[in-house]
Amino acid sequence: MEFPNNYLELSEKANMCRRLWGIDEYTPIDIFRIVLEKVENVTICFFNTEENLSGSSIRSKNQNIIFINSRHPLGRQRFTLAHEIYHLKYDKEFVNCDIDHGNDLVEEQADQFASCLLMSNGALFNYEIENSIMEWNLDKIIQAEQYFQISHKAMLRRLKTLGKISEEDAEILLPGITYEAQIRGYDTKLYKPFSDDKNLILGNYIQMVKKASDNNLITDSKKDELLLDAFYDNLVYNYEMDDLIER
Repeated sequence: MEFPNNYLELSEKANMCRRLWGIDEYTPIDIFRIVLEKVENVTICFFNTEENLSGSSIRSKNQNIIFINSRHPLGRQRFTLAHEIYHLKYDKEFVNCDIDHGNDLVEEQADQFASCLLMSNGALFNYEIENSIMEWNLDKIIQAEQYFQISHKAMLRRLKTLGKISEEDAEILLPGITYEAQIRGYDTKLYKPFSDDKNLILGNYIQMVKKASDNNLITDSKKDELLLDAFYDNLVYNYEMDDLIER
């Protein structure tokens, strides 16, 4: 099998990232939880923006900030987060990542890395063996993407990359995935946005606000202002900040 340029190198980078995080090659990955736990000083920002923009990321001083389109389905958001991890680890410039990025080499490499991070080649081949898959049809594709929690488009792209389905098959199998999953009895949350909130911020930002407040570095009114800026009005109005900070 002839792989695309740099595919095996990017696959190994993704596996190395898993090893650094203490995750084996075969386990489905909860990418949001892992990034929040394993990436230092990370803040994930969900913003309601134009449909064609999937995300972006930037390193600011000692902070890693990732932006994700809140309008996209969960599977796409998970892919975007993995894609932005590549930019944070291997790129130096701020990049807005469009869904259709043409032949941009860096964006293509980030896509390949993200696909392998969420579902390694070894994991996919092992899944094929365990489930006796000789040919990939829609039933098996939906079952696999639900298992790995990977978007339908990313699943089709990976199978196409590995020569397991044709370009024509991918086009035919792409539309109507929410309905197709639902009639097969699957939870459709993978095909819907992560949160009903239009805007949401997770990670280090709220911890920094809490630390500044606890150390009397900011006033209560400034704390409330910062939380409201980050869309945490529930923390300003009668809820405890500690409830959102994972131990």
